[in-house]
Amino acid sequence: MRVPAICVFLAAALVAVVMVQPLEAADGKSVYLKKCGSCHRSGGEAEVFAPTKYASTQWVRFFQRDKHKRKKDISADYTPLELEAVKNYLVDHAADSDQPEAVGLR
Repeated sequence: MRVPAICVFLAAALVAVVMVQPLEAADGKSVYLKKCGSCHRSGGEAEVFAPTKYASTQWVRFFQRDKHKRKKDISADYTPLELEAVKNYLVDHAADSDQPEAVGLR
């Protein structure tokens, strides 16, 4: 029995959608550690910080108000998807989250 091409396409699309969610969460942490860590580290340009530095609502407000721009404009260094992933990582592991993560950029 031959499977129609549309069924193969739909199955592949479903697999892609299901796999994107966990990868996006992992990307937020890796972007945070790699890109944010280029400045936010001991001896770097900025203070070392961890997601638990703020509550989740504070992280959301930080990104909504683009507060990073006050000290350094990072808009050219990050794609909108990277910024969203970092924001989600910080919110998901904030001080008041179910999974606070005190490990920061060291």
